[in-house]
Amino acid sequence: MTDPREYFAGIANDWDQLRSGYFTEAMRDAAIQKAALHQSAVVADVGTGTGFILHGLIGKVQSMVGFDESPEMLEVARRRFAGRPEVRFQQTDARALPAPDNTFDAVFANMYLHHAPDPAAAIYEMARILNQGGKLVITDLDSHNQDWMREAMADRWLGFDREVVRSWYEAAGLEQVDVDCAEGTCDCSAPEGMAIALSIFVATGQKP
Repeated sequence: MTDPREYFAGIANDWDQLRSGYFTEAMRDAAIQKAALHQSAVVADVGTGTGFILHGLIGKVQSMVGFDESPEMLEVARRRFAGRPEVRFQQTDARALPAPDNTFDAVFANMYLHHAPDPAAAIYEMARILNQGGKLVITDLDSHNQDWMREAMADRWLGFDREVVRSWYEAAGLEQVDVDCAEGTCDCSAPEGMAIALSIFVATGQKP
């Protein structure tokens, strides 16, 4: 499997263009809507990359933090959000997020989980930093058999079974868990040129 750090370091400057072919703003905006955010909300985005989710939150919340392990992706993100004091970024391992318990009104993670070394632990950590009543919203790939993505896209996991994701949310202490179809598909091309459309789930849960 390709090392995710090397992969994202190599494609950081091209990521926004590449991403546009994989998943859409419509998927992002529908996921954001599920968080039912208020204007004074403080929000985190784990595995933020170049800030795709945060861009959809501009003008909707008070402040945002994007966490990511890749300094190269964060460099692009900081340029993109220059002049936006309500947005800040921090390089970190998502298994130990640098935030106290009960900090954020919502936490998002878009297409991060299938790169995470330990997805269940990542969900537990994201739930930890949620405020009481806050929502965790994750969009990621359903289980699939495109093994070539391990090398081509540094994917650690070939998507996830929705019931497994539900069990991880519940184990992290979240309630009102829902794992449903996200808007659209993840569209890509296999090495032999065949067009692939992978289904995406959106998982939500609330901290009691």
